[in-house]
Amino acid sequence: MNQPAPSIPDSPMKRRTLQGIFRRTHLLVLLITLLISGTALSVLSFFALEDYAKKNLELLASSISYRVEAGVVFNDELAIQETINQLADRDEFAEIRVLDKQGYVLASLKHNATRDLSWWEQLFNRFIFAEPVTENILHGNQNIGMVWVSGNASAIAHFLGQVLIGLISCLLITLVCVSYFSYRTHAKIVKAFATMTTVANLVREQRAFNVRLPEANIVELNDLSQDFNSLLEEIEQWHLSLKQENDQLAMQALHDSLTGLPNRGYFEKRLESSFNQAKNSIPVALLFIDNDRFKQINDNYGHAAGDRVLTEMSRRLQSRLRQKDFVARLGGDEFAVILPHIVDEQHAIMVAESLLATAQQPVPLEDKREVQFSLSIGIALSTHCNTPQELLAKADAAMYQAKLVSTNSWYLAD
Repeated sequence: MNQPAPSIPDSPMKRRTLQGIFRRTHLLVLLITLLISGTALSVLSFFALEDYAKKNLELLASSISYRVEAGVVFNDELAIQETINQLADRDEFAEIRVLDKQGYVLASLKHNATRDLSWWEQLFNRFIFAEPVTENILHGNQNIGMVWVSGNASAIAHFLGQVLIGLISCLLITLVCVSYFSYRTHAKIVKAFATMTTVANLVREQRAFNVRLPEANIVELNDLSQDFNSLLEEIEQWHLSLKQENDQLAMQALHDSLTGLPNRGYFEKRLESSFNQAKNSIPVALLFIDNDRFKQINDNYGHAAGDRVLTEMSRRLQSRLRQKDFVARLGGDEFAVILPHIVDEQHAIMVAESLLATAQQPVPLEDKREVQFSLSIGIALSTHCNTPQELLAKADAAMYQAKLVSTNSWYLAD
């Protein structure tokens, strides 16, 4: 059976930076532009100089034919030679020949610089002046001879070399200037994106939804920054709304909806924490509180009156406690108070008696009636218990003992 060929995992994509892409693109465009413009300028300069050199050579040949006319007529080779020797300092020719009408050379002159030409100058010379320039010598409209002139392109080559050096220097200066300004432009663009990336990382890692992007110098990037800031504002508002909802849900999960006091779940966590801290420090006391007449109040006045009594009970209990004390509604008409840092049992008893005093005043109802209630409080100290559950059980049992004694009383567990 043929086995399927194992698949080759794709190699990771090689990513390039935005700054690198901008630099390569600008450099490529710049080089292409400079190459085209430099080549065009060089070619145009070359053909212009070639045309100028040929016309200048033709003018030289015409001038020589006019000046040697008399010498050719009288066949005076010495006069002809002296005439063309006067042109020895001119650089536009390589060799001058004066011929009679039979083609005999009457005089000739070779430029000294021609002998010293390098190979490339000789090649350039042949390319510019592929053929010599000739000019007929006329006398009375009769052809009596001919001037033969070959060109010398060394001066042109030297001039073109200087032009080329100047052109390359200008291109290098242009390259440096364009690269500098391109770098500054790239730096502004990359800086704007780098700032945006930094802000995005802060939002992602630290949930810093309050940070904002600064204004950018480039219009398009500034518009992008403002849109990004608007998005951050929406995310911040959504996050705050979500946080408020979570806090509200947490509040509802840990607090009683009627009285706003911590519920039983919150109370048990707090009791365990307080009990563990009390092992190595000042003891903690637990007060278990129950309304003695709550069922009668519901039966005689209605559940709305019962809710009113529970709400008023929670308010009065909180008014008699310290800020560090903890009061919770365990359910129904049962409340509990955690008293940290209790010096002795007399301290706990004093707090219990203060809480019992809150039941002396009746609770006014909306229909102008008043409801009288009483409390029973069981007291237990952490010094007599090994676990928070035992502490709660003793306080609960002590509360029932207080009910047996009388209404609106307290009982201290052993």
